[in-house]
Amino acid sequence: MTYEKDQAKVVVGVDGSERNRAAVDYAVASALATAEPLMLVGVVDVGVPDQQEATAAQGHEWLILEDIRDRVVAEHPQLNVRTLVRFGHPVPSLLATVGERDLLVVGKRGMGPLRSMRIGTTALRLAARALSPLVVVPPGWSARPHHQGAIVVGVDPAADDEESLRLAFREAMRSEAPLRVVSAVDLRPMLVWDKVLGAPLYRQWEQRSAASLEELVGPFRDEFPGVAVTVVRDNGHAADVLTDHAGNPQLIVLGRDHHNGASIGLGAVAREVLNSADVPVLVVPVARLNGHGRSAPMSDSAAGAT
Repeated sequence: MTYEKDQAKVVVGVDGSERNRAAVDYAVASALATAEPLMLVGVVDVGVPDQQEATAAQGHEWLILEDIRDRVVAEHPQLNVRTLVRFGHPVPSLLATVGERDLLVVGKRGMGPLRSMRIGTTALRLAARALSPLVVVPPGWSARPHHQGAIVVGVDPAADDEESLRLAFREAMRSEAPLRVVSAVDLRPMLVWDKVLGAPLYRQWEQRSAASLEELVGPFRDEFPGVAVTVVRDNGHAADVLTDHAGNPQLIVLGRDHHNGASIGLGAVAREVLNSADVPVLVVPVARLNGHGRSAPMSDSAAGAT
């Protein structure tokens, strides 16, 4: 089977470990659901190997990838599956494999024979830099315990969150799952500093937040009428609010700020959610412009859930 040059695909980083199997399973499910090709990618980070070492390493990785490919094809013969081995650091190697229309899937951490795929720092760096949507899958994840859970998306009504919100709606429609839209602002410093001034500020935020959220979500309700949507607004630390209102989700969706194709980085809240979540987290690159024509990272914003 072959790919069209510009065809969207699902790319998964493979390290050959049992812990990485959850990421492969998620990628397989995504490729089946979207009818897109699946690419299994192994990255060998061996510095600058001599020819003999490179040949041996490449042969070892091909065996691992081909074994996984054979398993996937045996279980899903209708799936278009390719394998690819790259040499170099895992972050630029995986980023070079995906286009903006692709989905990149990685495990949260790995301990397999492909040394390059030690997830943790790698997953966070990919989440901060990828220009395509990226899913970080925790080890041991299985769809079965969460198949009735909601899709949960953290949004900032003060920013342009259409990309992440649209993807969340699409995932909810595809999986026939309810969608929970969560927004938070941390007003505790103001309330502690001056409760007299803080109380009116809180009431003002409540009114503006409700209007802004409905303005943001309303068009998507019309576009995806079959999706059951719940909108949640709360005061507190964004990661805590998102976790408290997530329930037992099947997927968490976060927007990650970027500007003109350059990553601004991953905010503290997004890192916290990625580190603590026991379900897959979909990170969506979102261009957010503030009044100065510069992206305002929602991941560190007081009003953002990510």
